[in-house]
Amino acid sequence: MLVVAPQFSLPQDTALPRLDLWHDVGQQAQRVVGRHDGYAKHVAEQAENEQRLHRSAYLQRLLRELIAEHAVEQLAQSASPAPGVARAIFLSAMTELIGAAAVAIVAWFAAGTIWNVSKGRALMRWMQGGLPVLGERTTVRWLGSTAIELMIRDGNAPFADVTVVIFLEPRDVPWLWALGRSRGRSDTLIVRGALRQIPSVELEALDPVSWSGRNAVRRVPREWLTRQVAARGEVVVHHTNVAALARADALLELARRAGMAVRRLSVRRTAPNFQLHVKLPDRREPAREFFQAVHALAERALA
Repeated sequence: MLVVAPQFSLPQDTALPRLDLWHDVGQQAQRVVGRHDGYAKHVAEQAENEQRLHRSAYLQRLLRELIAEHAVEQLAQSASPAPGVARAIFLSAMTELIGAAAVAIVAWFAAGTIWNVSKGRALMRWMQGGLPVLGERTTVRWLGSTAIELMIRDGNAPFADVTVVIFLEPRDVPWLWALGRSRGRSDTLIVRGALRQIPSVELEALDPVSWSGRNAVRRVPREWLTRQVAARGEVVVHHTNVAALARADALLELARRAGMAVRRLSVRRTAPNFQLHVKLPDRREPAREFFQAVHALAERALA
């Protein structure tokens, strides 16, 4: 203790040169500072180590979160394609489907048109041998691919003028063809003419199943009488009186003997006075016989 005390009191009791004092103080300060520096350095190193540990733990936790999130994103991406890719696939499929449908429709249209034109020309060639029975000069006009109109301005008596129409199914348009078929529309030959005399009776003999019959029944006057059919396939006769009904029976019998499948047989006081709608005739039979039967029906309508 005695040795230590003078050492501690030396700076206070002993007069030392100012230089030495400052030197000792400087040395002592350095030692103190050195001790303090060492402690501070130790504390700093410990804090730095703790920070390193904290940073390491934080980095490890962050790494685990990133890996987990990346794995979820990869799983989500592999489970479903991106919206843009799905839309592109859908548009591509729709384009191919529309293209295929367009090609099919164009092909159907071409085939249906060729079919109707070929059939119409064959019928016109066949009718050349029979049309002179109705009149000498005939004008031909195509109405699209579904109808051909043959007009005779100066008809042979009892006709003043005659129009013959070849009415074909709309085979060039598939949906119209299917719709027409469902409503009883089929290939039909129509003879329509103005008579040189006004008929004394009026009547409508209609096939209720056919397209011609259903269209004409709506124009039958309500006050007319109707004779219903006894069996399916027979025509319904609409008439004004007993004489008209008798005339209708005579006309239908004449048509039956000529082999005609009547869909409409009309006799009116107003033009056209005479109309006959029948199934296309058999081209194996002479056309002259068919048109002679048509001429006889017009004469009988006036009798």
